[in-house]
Amino acid sequence: MAIHAKRLIRSATLRGYAEAASAVGLDPTAMLVKVGLDPSFFDDPDRMISFDDWLELLAQSAEASGCPDFGIRAAVARGIPDYGPVTLLMREAENVEAAIQLYSSHLSLHADGTFIQLDKRFESPFIVMEVCGNTLQQSIQGTQYCVVGVTMQIRWLTGGDFRPELVSFSHAKGAGSVFAQRFFNCPVTYGQVLSGMVIPRSILAKPLVTSPPFLRKLALQHLEPVLHGPANSFSVRVKLMIKRMLEHGECSAEAVASRFNINRRTLNRRLEQEGENFSSIVQQVRIEATQRAIGRQNCSLTELADALGFQSLSAFCRWFQVTFGCSATKWRKQSGAGRGRNGASDIVLPITASLLDSAGH
Repeated sequence: MAIHAKRLIRSATLRGYAEAASAVGLDPTAMLVKVGLDPSFFDDPDRMISFDDWLELLAQSAEASGCPDFGIRAAVARGIPDYGPVTLLMREAENVEAAIQLYSSHLSLHADGTFIQLDKRFESPFIVMEVCGNTLQQSIQGTQYCVVGVTMQIRWLTGGDFRPELVSFSHAKGAGSVFAQRFFNCPVTYGQVLSGMVIPRSILAKPLVTSPPFLRKLALQHLEPVLHGPANSFSVRVKLMIKRMLEHGECSAEAVASRFNINRRTLNRRLEQEGENFSSIVQQVRIEATQRAIGRQNCSLTELADALGFQSLSAFCRWFQVTFGCSATKWRKQSGAGRGRNGASDIVLPITASLLDSAGH
């Protein structure tokens, strides 16, 4: 029987949770126990805890408090992120761009399942950020938490009042958006293709508030051996690749395997080692994308079917009926499509899923 690989995160991530939970009327200790986390983890930042339990804590806290922006609130309460040795290495980078690249390439040491990519093709660079949870709400809350964390990290590294040019989230706008607006101090958009932030190009070359060059070299010598860890789990990388390929209609197991320079048998074997299979991941991606888009009036069912890789609208409708237990039309009516665009912003970023090209490399 396949064994699911356990994803881990440093318990330093719990810092600030108690404050955020109490502020919205929750009992922090009771919430931790509810998802299977030991409250003693509050006092030991270097202990490794279940990443999935942490994401579930955020998701249940958002639901129980009625605050769909709880991930943002928790990250703000945490303050400057503590990524352990990764933080030390980032602090010794030459500039902001180098720090971001170090962080994105060593994420697995802090949180497997977190994806960050800096794309500089546009006039203003875009930092793509996504946290892959086991449920849509876990992914939403985790991604919120991540975007705030990167913002605070850049502010700390530069010693200034950095603010993005634009922040985007792929999920729909919910209540409490004023809190996000106040923290980011820039336009915040929802219902976008990708989550992340647009930043001024000039910020990338900005030197850090850091130690002299000779200390930077010494730190690199001591920290690099510690930072050689495994990449993000293979199933997470496959999931990100499937997201990119679905809308192009080429998302077969063979096509995905070729992107990793392996054959289909090897693809299946590596997924089985993590308790997954190709079909289950495709199903996850389709369900998450459907839940995000189905209530948006500006997204037709035909467009959604195409984006999810279905050969026809009828094929999508049959899949929807089996998966959700009702027709797509009925679900759309019940989800409140008549209220307009369900929080989607009029601003559409000039960014496509092709940014995920290198997710598996």
